[in-house]
Amino acid sequence: MSRDGYHIMIDCRKHSELLRAKGFSFDQIADIFTLYHDVSPLKLHRYAHGLTGAQAVAAYNDLDPAGTAAMRVPRLYVFEGWPDSERRPNARALTIFAQIYHTTARRLVTDEMYASYSPNDRDLIDRTDHRHLDSQGSRHAPGTVATRASMELEAVRASGTVPAALTPAGCAALLRALRAEEADVKRRDLLFELALAMGGAPALVLLRHLSPPEKDRLATAVRTSGRVDAGTVEVIEKLTARCRRLDDDFGPETVLPVVDAQRELVAGLLRGETLLPALRDRLTYAYAQLSQLAGYLQYDLMDYAGAQRRYREALGAAHQIADPTLITYLHTCLSNIFLRQGQTGRALDHIYAAEGWARRSPSALLRSLHAIDMARALARSGSVRESEHALARSRQLVSQPRSEADPSYLYWWTPIGVQRNTAYCMLAWGRLTDAIDSAEQALAIPMTRKIAHGEALLYYAEALTRKREIPAAVDKIRGAAHLAGSHSSGQLTDSVRQARTRLQPWAGNKHVRHLDEELRSLSIVSQIKE
Repeated sequence: MSRDGYHIMIDCRKHSELLRAKGFSFDQIADIFTLYHDVSPLKLHRYAHGLTGAQAVAAYNDLDPAGTAAMRVPRLYVFEGWPDSERRPNARALTIFAQIYHTTARRLVTDEMYASYSPNDRDLIDRTDHRHLDSQGSRHAPGTVATRASMELEAVRASGTVPAALTPAGCAALLRALRAEEADVKRRDLLFELALAMGGAPALVLLRHLSPPEKDRLATAVRTSGRVDAGTVEVIEKLTARCRRLDDDFGPETVLPVVDAQRELVAGLLRGETLLPALRDRLTYAYAQLSQLAGYLQYDLMDYAGAQRRYREALGAAHQIADPTLITYLHTCLSNIFLRQGQTGRALDHIYAAEGWARRSPSALLRSLHAIDMARALARSGSVRESEHALARSRQLVSQPRSEADPSYLYWWTPIGVQRNTAYCMLAWGRLTDAIDSAEQALAIPMTRKIAHGEALLYYAEALTRKREIPAAVDKIRGAAHLAGSHSSGQLTDSVRQARTRLQPWAGNKHVRHLDEELRSLSIVSQIKE
């Protein structure tokens, strides 16, 4: 074996061990290496087991039913190199290799190679299946099993299956990214281990913000549950804060697996550690934030049941540490789920449940957010005057200077948000001209969050549609649709569809027809009902 070949095998052995620990079968690991290494299936399966040529040959000779011990390392390399080498493995040899690699003989040959065997040999190859020898062969990746956590933070337990982000293609992309940006082998292996634990390739964006000592601390927390100190908690807090920014750029489909993985890590530390009270409170706070963020991402993907479950788990943790700001925020999150589904009464229940906690919160920014959600729910219930009062209170509170009492997770709440939601309330009140003015003021200031920008455009479009200004409405919907096309927000995509539905009386209008073509090209709609 060449020096380069030996180093490749060692790298594959390390990666295989990490992937096995995450629940991958040997076949799944070989699938990952298929996307990463341009070698034959026979060699890929050896890589998946982390075997040198000599080790594979020794295993072969031990299993050779003829007892001839005829296999030699050079002959193995010839077999692995076919069709570029002079000889392919015979069908009997494939059955032995399949037993060594805990797989089927058919997986060890390409389609072209399979076609070159005789009918009898193909029958033998088809019948040879040793996947039962793999202790993890019955597990299926990707996939996640729903987890639950009580108010005492019980659960998020390992299910034996791997996170959805850790598909063979995702792992191969992770390996390619690490090879491209990290020359040091030890640091590359550490990043691979951490990224696997944190949800896959998207986690690299978070890990780049950690210093080498911080990565080492995180690796210790990932590998064992015996050493959690203040420095480890600081790393987790740093990653939690940065997780929220990922959604702005990558969308919920990409970010949710990362958040879920980090949430599982924190839950495991809380479940298994004897911690000083102050450290436990900080970890519980991080767990509550991660659960809230996971709930929001599921809400944005329109998984309302999953979002409620995560929000309530976060609420239990927030009550455990008696944080009135976070408790208020979580009730507003729950309110938005029901408001989105047209259940205004249940939305108001959560708004009123949060009201007392909001008074206890030292954060004016949080009270502004609570007031705007109250204004929205009251507007939908027809309580115009009360809604106006809540909107005015939100505007007054958000104008106050930010302080240390304002939580970092509300970084996105600004006067622009109040202006954008003013347009929402004006629509509910039937004041279309005022809704247009509010939307224009919100859109006049650049917004970094695509969802917020898209919402403002769609509020504007709804007002224009109700005023029968169809070309202008189409223009706003088109802008929101392109934002939805670059972000995996299910809510924004669904809102674009609803906006198009409101245009149905003008379906024959040329502007609407052109919009329909764009929506189809963006895969937002497949067809428009006549």
